[in-house]
Amino acid sequence: MKVFHGLMVSSSRTLERNASSEVFFLLTEILGYTNVEVYPIKEISGLSIAKFEENPIITLKKIEEVVEEDNAVLQVTLKLVPIEYRIETSIEEIREAAISLAHRIKSEDTWKINLRRRHSQLKREEIISAVASEIKEGKVKMENPDVYVIVEIVGKWTYMTVSKKAELSLAMYQKEREEDEFSF
Repeated sequence: MKVFHGLMVSSSRTLERNASSEVFFLLTEILGYTNVEVYPIKEISGLSIAKFEENPIITLKKIEEVVEEDNAVLQVTLKLVPIEYRIETSIEEIREAAISLAHRIKSEDTWKINLRRRHSQLKREEIISAVASEIKEGKVKMENPDVYVIVEIVGKWTYMTVSKKAELSLAMYQKEREEDEFSF
């Protein structure tokens, strides 16, 4: 299992290069991060990976603050998801990562598994069962849980983390920007 601090970056199909560029600019020029890589995933249109050294959960919060201040900073990026581990896609590896992440869930927490599968033959139920079986604390809550166990499967790689926020959806900010552009 490899620590992999970053973000899963979603955009409209064919705009992954633009989204990669604007996320790279935000991370390096606005947040001042160094050693940043942002690259489209060739096999899946509209999806990119950002990799950096800082904590992705704190980074997501910082990005949200930047976007609230200036909703034009991310124009083609639709969604950002924090990731902390990159593993090979297999039930055994997913289970191992779940063991490593489970300690972050406290007995008083409610939690939900957020799973997205792309280019994978693994069955949804099998993945959820492997992750859930390793979480010994807290209770499952499907609506508004305290924490999310994020599992993003992209072909041979699986990205995972535990976070209080599952993702930063930028649709609301883009709608505000469009309304601002058309108001007189």
